[in-house]
Amino acid sequence: HFSHEFIARLTQLDYARSIALVAIEPRSGEMLGAVRLHADADYHRGEYGILILSDLKGHGIGWRLMAIMIEYAKWLGLDVVEGQVLRENSTMLAMCQSLGFKTRLDPDDP
Repeated sequence: HFSHEFIARLTQLDYARSIALVAIEPRSGEMLGAVRLHADADYHRGEYGILILSDLKGHGIGWRLMAIMIEYAKWLGLDVVEGQVLRENSTMLAMCQSLGFKTRLDPDDP
């Protein structure tokens, strides 16, 4: 479970340039995952971050959150949306590629 403080930190945003989308389990009210998008001052680039409960990975929650975030980025007129994914996170890398992202190695990632 995520603490109240952690959820607050995820959702307190600069509403002019950021959005957070949260998946909530309707019966329990438990947060299942979240994605954030933060646009630069020129609305040219955006950076995303995503978090899904470990035991729920592979159930489509991340894919759906990412798809909604991408639509929002298009609505904002962002030219580029990027994020960092650990090279060992093959599931996330495959999902990003299926959503149209290009991947490249980070020279700072050992």
